[in-house]
Amino acid sequence: MNEDDEMIVTLNNEGVGICGIARIKGISKANVINNIKQIASKIKLRLPNEERQEYEMDELCTFIKNKENTYYIIYAINKVTKAVIDFWVGKRTKANINKVLESIKRLNPKRIFTDKLNIYAALIEKSIHVTTAHRINHIERFNLTLRTHLKRLTRRTICFSKNLVLLESCLQLYFCRNLW
Repeated sequence: MNEDDEMIVTLNNEGVGICGIARIKGISKANVINNIKQIASKIKLRLPNEERQEYEMDELCTFIKNKENTYYIIYAINKVTKAVIDFWVGKRTKANINKVLESIKRLNPKRIFTDKLNIYAALIEKSIHVTTAHRINHIERFNLTLRTHLKRLTRRTICFSKNLVLLESCLQLYFCRNLW
């Protein structure tokens, strides 16, 4: 990755919006958007080489274009390393939640900690599923950090996502920042 790309990723991860990045870099907003999409397409989350770990899973509510168009960032982290295992952006449905769960299940988890959303009970076997509220502290803290770092996720702000692909690309850059 060249210096310009690194600068765009750093600015994105520090919560600078598209317009701000364009002003700082002296390029058009369209170029910033294209660069973010291009960089994100080169980086992919890789499932870690681990087994029998504990994972936390949660959803973070956001919207695209307007507050009536609600989407969820569904993701899972390793309870010890805090690394993001997988994520999905979409509606909060069994199918979408199961996409992230399948990644965790491939790792033969020791336990999966979630909130008490009823969808989880249908998708995770009881022997490894834990719903105690105080056991998902790490991912709830990560939700706050994510909202702080990516302004497009902050509530009550003029920064918001206008496009699902760009939201996914910005999240890809943020979650994979240690992989490049």
